[in-house]
Amino acid sequence: MHMGEFSKLITESQQKLYGYIFSLLGDSSATWDVLQETNIVLLRKKGEFRKGSNFTAWAFAAARFQTLAYLRDRSREPVTLLTPELIELFAEDSEAEATRFDSRLSALGKCIARLPEKSRSLVDLHYNQRVGMKEIAESLNQTQNAIKQAIFRIRRALQDCIETAETSSTSHTD
Repeated sequence: MHMGEFSKLITESQQKLYGYIFSLLGDSSATWDVLQETNIVLLRKKGEFRKGSNFTAWAFAAARFQTLAYLRDRSREPVTLLTPELIELFAEDSEAEATRFDSRLSALGKCIARLPEKSRSLVDLHYNQRVGMKEIAESLNQTQNAIKQAIFRIRRALQDCIETAETSSTSHTD
């Protein structure tokens, strides 16, 4: 696998890795530190990754080890909430979580595509273009509260759609 393909996999995994590490540490600053160390390890061990295998699961395993190293290095501090044993328990099913995250992300894309055009436009403005609710309200000549309610309803509809997709995919695989 050439460096361009590998770099793309790393870039595409950053949000998942951040979420995974944050779920283990619960500290944004520490998460960024561990994520950067994880990226260094992934680049260093590029040759060990087998093309066609689950990159996210492989990267999660590296993130787990980097999280454990971070906790080990900080174990001299007076209070450590997470022990390496607890991290191991949380991380045991990292591949399953990676797969679940990928399927939820895929379902989200399909669910967004099913939204009415106006709703898709609101999602794009607020979440992709990062336009604030106040600015959206002004541009659409609506109240900020109306936009908040619309986005709340859209999020609820997307959540229901994703849960329905998960339920139907689990019933088909059982």
